[in-house]
Amino acid sequence: MKTSKFKTSILFTLFSLLLTAQNTDLKVSNNSKLYISPSSIVYVSDNSTIESGGELIMDSTSDNFSDFFVVGTSAGIAEYRHFTASIGTRDLVSPPVSGEAFSDFAQNNSGKIPTGTLTGSPNLLYGPFNNMTSSYEEYAPSETTIMQPSNGFRAASVNGETLSYNGLVSTGDVLLNITYGTGQFKRNNLIGNPFTTHLDSQDLMGVISTTGGIDSNFKAIYFYDGSTNSFPWKVINNTTSSELITPGQGFMLMASDTGSAFSIPKSARRVSLTQQDNAIQGRLANNSSSFNLKLTKQSLMYTAKIYFTNDGLVTRGLDAGWDAGNIGSHVGTHLVEDSEGVNFSIQALDISDLTATDYMIPVDVSLAAGEEAMFSTIDLNIPAGVNFYLDDTELNVQTLITSNSYTFAATTELNGIGRFYLRTTSDTFSAASTALNSVEIFTIAETNELTVRGQLRSASVLKLHDIRGRLINSYHLDPNQTEHKIDVSAVSPGVYIVNLSNEFQAKTTKLVIN
Repeated sequence: MKTSKFKTSILFTLFSLLLTAQNTDLKVSNNSKLYISPSSIVYVSDNSTIESGGELIMDSTSDNFSDFFVVGTSAGIAEYRHFTASIGTRDLVSPPVSGEAFSDFAQNNSGKIPTGTLTGSPNLLYGPFNNMTSSYEEYAPSETTIMQPSNGFRAASVNGETLSYNGLVSTGDVLLNITYGTGQFKRNNLIGNPFTTHLDSQDLMGVISTTGGIDSNFKAIYFYDGSTNSFPWKVINNTTSSELITPGQGFMLMASDTGSAFSIPKSARRVSLTQQDNAIQGRLANNSSSFNLKLTKQSLMYTAKIYFTNDGLVTRGLDAGWDAGNIGSHVGTHLVEDSEGVNFSIQALDISDLTATDYMIPVDVSLAAGEEAMFSTIDLNIPAGVNFYLDDTELNVQTLITSNSYTFAATTELNGIGRFYLRTTSDTFSAASTALNSVEIFTIAETNELTVRGQLRSASVLKLHDIRGRLINSYHLDPNQTEHKIDVSAVSPGVYIVNLSNEFQAKTTKLVIN
C-alpha cells in the first residue's frame, strides 16, 4: 500500500547521492525539475510520472553515468544527456530513452553531431549498422526513423560532449530481433543497453548463452573500445566476472544463420554509486587464470586471450558463451579439439590444461609476405612455475613466451594456422595421435570442400569412409602445405569417418558432408 507520493515542486538536484522512494510513486510535477547528476542514483520501487511541463534530466560524463531505476512503470518524457566520444574516436551508442524521431534528436543537438565520414555523404556521423550490406550507414538530419529501445548506432560528437535524448524510460523486458545478413559482417547486430540503468554483463550472457539465434562460436558481447593503434574490440563472455554496461552503451552480437528473437531482461538492470566508465575493463574471477598472446606489427597491437577455469563448464572443444570468435584481430587461436576452422579471440580451457602436456593450441596469424612482427604475452595471470611455449614450426624455433618475446618475419603471406602453436612443454610429442590434435579437418557446405589445416610432419593420406566403414576415396596430402582443400561435391550428403595418417601421425574423426 502506498504511504505517500514523492513530488518535486521545485528544482531538485542530486549530487553523489542515492535517493530511494520505497513503496511510493515518483511524480515530477508541472514546472518542476529533477536533475540526476552523473554520480547519482534515483530508485523508485513503484511507478514514475513526468508531467508534460516537468523535467527529469539524467546526466553523464566521459567516465560516469547516472542511474534512474523504476520497478513499476514510467510515464512521460525524460531526458538523458549521454556522453559521446568525439569524431576522432567515435562511439557505439544506444538511446537510453526511446521514441524520439531522429530528425528531432538532430535538431535538439544541432552543432554537436559532426558531418559524416562516408564517401560522398552529406549526412551526420550517426547511423545504424546494416548487416545486409555489411556496412555502417549515416543519417540525414531530416531522417524520421524512430529511435527504439536497444537500437544501436555508430555516433560521434564534435568535441566529446553529451548528446541529449528525449523519450520514454523502459522498465520492462526489451524484445528485438537478431538477424543474419550478407557479406563479410553478415552476423553483426549493433544493439545496446535500452535502460536508464547499468546492465549486468553476466545476466545478459545468460540470455546470450541460451539463445539459438546467436552463433555458438560467437556467444559473447563485443564492445568497441575506441583504440586507434590496435584491434579496437573488447570481448566479454563467461570468462569475465560481472561487468556493468553503462546506460546508452552500444555493442555487437553475432547472429547464427537463422537469427531469432532476443530479449534484454529488466532483471539485468543494476545501479552503482561507484564511478563506472563505459570503456569496460575485464576483471578475472578468483577461480581462473589467463593470459593474452600479443602480436605487435608496425606499432599496432593485437591480442588473443587464453582463459582457464575450474568451474567444470569448459572443454577443449567449443563452449558456447566461453569461447568467443574473432571478428577482425590479426591474431587468434583455433580450438584444441573438434575445430571447424573458426578463429577465436577468447579460448577457454579447463584449469587442468595449465599443466597438461598432451595438446597444442593452434595460433591464427594474418601477416603480409615480408612483414615483420613480434609475439609476447601481457596480462599474465597464471600460477608460478607454469610455462607456455610458442612453436615456430617453419623455423623449428621454440620460445618460452610467458617470459620472452619472439620476433619473426613472414616469408610468405600468413592467413590462418599452421606455423605457430602454443603448448605447456618444451618436449616434443611422443604420441603420434596427440600430435595431430592441432590439425583441423572440417567441411564448408557453401563450397563443397573438405579442408585439412595444420602442419603435417610428412606425406600423408586422408581416407574417407562411410558410416558403415566402406572406403569412399583416398587423397594424398603434401607436408609442405599447411592447408589442403578437397572437392567433395561428388560425395553424397551424409555422415562420414575420416582417417588421416602418415609415418608419424594418425587421426580419426567424424564429419558431416552436406
